[in-house]
Amino acid sequence: MTDRPKIVWTPEAIRALGVRTTVPIAGEIIAGWHRDASYDAVKRGEFPVPVIKVGRQMVVPVAPILELLCIGPPDSGPAGSAPPEPAQSPTAAAPFPRSTTTDETTPGRASAKASRSRGAA
Repeated sequence: MTDRPKIVWTPEAIRALGVRTTVPIAGEIIAGWHRDASYDAVKRGEFPVPVIKVGRQMVVPVAPILELLCIGPPDSGPAGSAPPEPAQSPTAAAPFPRSTTTDETTPGRASAKASRSRGAA
């Protein structure tokens, strides 16, 4: 039997999983557990992050894994620091101008209607 190569779970690799992953992968990331050890921890209620049963499958959200490992968003600074406030452009703060048009149809539609009514006359 050949052993598969050990995956190094970097923060980028964990984020690349998306929003959810499998129980064996979550167990490997969190504690280095193999498949059976991960499922045994779930059965005992000792898995360190939430496990959600979807039909016959069990999935693990990635966000609690990142939180457990103290891995913040990709653009965050040191752990525990607040994210910077988003910059607002002058146009983003200004409200949209009110429309000055009335409930008339567009010129293309008006001419099409007019040509149909002229053709019927």
